[in-house]
Amino acid sequence: MQETTETPKTNTSADFKSQGLNHVIDQASAAAHPVIDQFSAKAHDTVNRLASAASHGADNFEMRSEQLSASSERLGNSIREQIQRRPVAALSVAIATGFAISWLLKSRVG
Repeated sequence: MQETTETPKTNTSADFKSQGLNHVIDQASAAAHPVIDQFSAKAHDTVNRLASAASHGADNFEMRSEQLSASSERLGNSIREQIQRRPVAALSVAIATGFAISWLLKSRVG
C-alpha cells in the first residue's frame, strides 16, 4: 500500500489577497445595504402615491361621467317637452337647421 502524506496548507499571497478582497466586498455590501433599503422605501412610497392619485382620478372621472349623464338626460327631457308643447315651432327649427347645414356644406364643396 502506498502511503500518502499530507502537506500542511500554507497561506500564500493569493490567499491573503483573497481574504482582503472578501473583506472589502463585505464592507461595501454593509455600506450599500442602507442605501438600497432607503431607495426601496422611496420606490414603494412613490408607487403608493401614484396608485392613490390614479384611484382618485378614476373616482373623479366616474363622478364627472355620472354628472354628464344626468345633464344629458335632463337636456333630452327638456327638448322632448319643448317639442311636445310646440311641435310646429320644433319642426320649423329642424327644417331651418337642415337648410343652413345644406347651404354651408354646399358653399364649402363648390
